[in-house]
Amino acid sequence: MLIEDGLAARVVGWQSSGGAWHDFVQGLEAAGYSPALLALGIVAMCLMAVAATAMLASSIIGRSRARPLLSAVAWFAAALLVVLASWILLLSVVSDPVLRQALLNCVVISAAGTMICVPLATGRRSIFRSWRRDLAVAIGIASGGLAILACLRIWNAADPLRDLFATFAVSLPFTVLVSAAYLRHRRPVAKALSFGSRPGSFRRKLAAIWPWIAVAIVTFAFVFTQLDLTIGRPTRGGLLLISLLLALAGPHLDVAIERRGWQAARSQGGELTGALWRTFRIVVASSIFAVLAILWLLPILDVAGIPRGAVLLKAAEILMLVLVIAFCWNWVAIVAARIGPHAPGDQHVTTAVIGTRLTTVGPLLVGLTKAALLTLGSLTVLVMLGINVWPLITGLSIFGLAIGLGSQTLVKDVVAGLFFLVDDAFRHGEYIETSGAKGTVERISLRSVSLRHPRGPVATIPFGQIGKILNFSREWVVEKMMFRVALDTDVEAVRKLFKKIGQDIAEDPELNADLIEPFKSQGIAALEEGTLVIRGKYKARAGRQFQIRKAILAKVRTTLAENDIKLVPKPLHVPQMGG
Repeated sequence: MLIEDGLAARVVGWQSSGGAWHDFVQGLEAAGYSPALLALGIVAMCLMAVAATAMLASSIIGRSRARPLLSAVAWFAAALLVVLASWILLLSVVSDPVLRQALLNCVVISAAGTMICVPLATGRRSIFRSWRRDLAVAIGIASGGLAILACLRIWNAADPLRDLFATFAVSLPFTVLVSAAYLRHRRPVAKALSFGSRPGSFRRKLAAIWPWIAVAIVTFAFVFTQLDLTIGRPTRGGLLLISLLLALAGPHLDVAIERRGWQAARSQGGELTGALWRTFRIVVASSIFAVLAILWLLPILDVAGIPRGAVLLKAAEILMLVLVIAFCWNWVAIVAARIGPHAPGDQHVTTAVIGTRLTTVGPLLVGLTKAALLTLGSLTVLVMLGINVWPLITGLSIFGLAIGLGSQTLVKDVVAGLFFLVDDAFRHGEYIETSGAKGTVERISLRSVSLRHPRGPVATIPFGQIGKILNFSREWVVEKMMFRVALDTDVEAVRKLFKKIGQDIAEDPELNADLIEPFKSQGIAALEEGTLVIRGKYKARAGRQFQIRKAILAKVRTTLAENDIKLVPKPLHVPQMGG
């Protein structure tokens, strides 16, 4: 088999690597190079590139605490400046083009490795510092190994020698170190990746197994590299390392950007900023996928004879459309979360929250807006791909008409709900009574409304079956109270006492904000079987009258008792037995 033959050939080559190394050294000496001086020069160029990149980036960032995006731009700019300066220096100092190319490759790889390794290893103190340090060591070893491999390739080292070095000095250490870093620190990594997710959610489950996925990715890359070397296919080590770093860094970048967007959205007036940060998450994810696609899929397009330019242009157009729709989607979602009522069971909400008209109609408008964005975006993408969408639109229209004719009750509920919302008959958090149920409005959908009874049960009523609505939570309510006293009670004295009670309640700082008109007597309401029924009333904010009622009842009881006025019970009607 091809794999068995290739593996046998590699083993034979490894066994003869000593002779290959001897031939390589003799070839360098024959070309006028000193191996010791070359090794010293390579190490010196790598160290100079590392030091220059780190110092230049630090001077660009400054001592102030830089934002992550600014820090990344500073490191990239520093690496680019170091590469350009080294190129100019090597052109003017080194006359040998082979040596110049080898040293320049060392500078490029060392600067790129420094751009990644140093921020990882020197970050802020946290539980992730040791994990970042382990990753930095692994990436540093891989970068140094790639630099040496570039030099071996330029000086035409034998394939078995390069194979041996690439396998046991670059690929294997990198795989082992990265796997150990993720497995040793899998709990803090999973905790960081599950930011903002609920227990039991898909994201939290994915974060819990991500360290194992990372180990699987680097292991698969190692196996893929070894298979390429075994069957004699050339392996692009730098390409593979970039792909691995992008795949491993993607989830961590996503969480960092989401944390920043979450903080922006929580701030006052941060809807636009939060939407931009959420859209930036999609930009980063799309960029990672685009780089991986360019690195690995474009060669396949060349083999298939598909022009690259047309594919890249079409992909760029679709990506721009997706970003615009994603920004609108995120902005609508953030606005909806800000104006929407509190979800049932929110631990920060202890009483029912009455929403405004916007919070009542808002969720329905948000749902319709998102559906419109999704539909419009899907149809536009199909048009960009050259697909005729008119038959699809016509089919959906006929299908929708058939559904509408076959579900008249559903249409009736939807239309009735729209008119109820337009008339502003009720809102979230209001206490209403319909022909079939009563309770607090807890949820409003396009077809029905859910009412939470004070005892707990939830009734879901289609809009078409609501009928008449009594809303007990609008603006104000007049509460009338009956008191039964003895027939010989001084009514004028009771009136004055009720007035005094109303003044005391109006001066109570806990109750006066909800009291619109103070408690007062309305005189004799009825004479019933030797007792006087005296009525009192007050006017309060709707839904806030119950605490005032409790306070009035308590004060009436104690005040009348202090003035020797007794409240009498309602006479009982005892049926008489027939003779």
